[in-house]
This record gives sequence, C-alpha cells and structure tokens, in this order.
Amino acid sequence: MELFLDENVLISVLNKEFPVSPYSSRILSLTQIDGYELYTSPICLAIAFYFSEKKSGASLAKKKITILESKLSITSIGADEVRQAIVNLKVLDFEDGLNITLVWEPVVM
Repeated sequence: MELFLDENVLISVLNKEFPVSPYSSRILSLTQIDGYELYTSPICLAIAFYFSEKKSGASLAKKKITILESKLSITSIGADEVRQAIVNLKVLDFEDGLNITLVWEPVVM
C-alpha cells in the first residue's frame, strides 16, 4: 500500500504535537512493515523543517529531517507538476495542488 504523508503528519511527529502525534507516529511506523511505501514531497519536508526549526533549532531539525528522509520515499517536483497544479481548476491552494499532482504519479528520487 502506498501512502502520501503531508506536512501536517510530519510536523506533528517532529514537534510531538498532542493530541495528534501518537496517531501520526503510528502512521509513520508503517515504514517498518513490508507492503507499505510511504511518500512525501520536498515541499512537505521543507515546511516540516521550518516548523521543527522554530521549535528545536536548526541543528536538531536537520537531524530529524535526515531521519525522515531515510525512512520515506520522496517524490520529485518539476515544471510539469507545477503546470498541472496551475491549470487544475479543482485546486484552490497551490501547495496542496502540487502535492495532489505528486500523489497521482509518485516518482522516487
């Protein structure tokens, strides 16, 4: 099963945000179970890093992101994905539109 994790899941784990962090941690732990492939995007990692850095400082935030990067598959974002997000009339939020575009066709870097 393939799952896409957005920045909200990542931030709740990195910053131990209760009451949702235990649930997000369970989802993230699926990386240890055969048959699960968890994806995120560079945008989600960047947003998660930003909020982690605010709470924990740059050094610890980089360590946390490094751990996430080693556990997750990371989609790639290029010009095609940007264009698709722009022209999709159902997309009201550009950042969400980029992630939606990536979910439909994940490409591991």
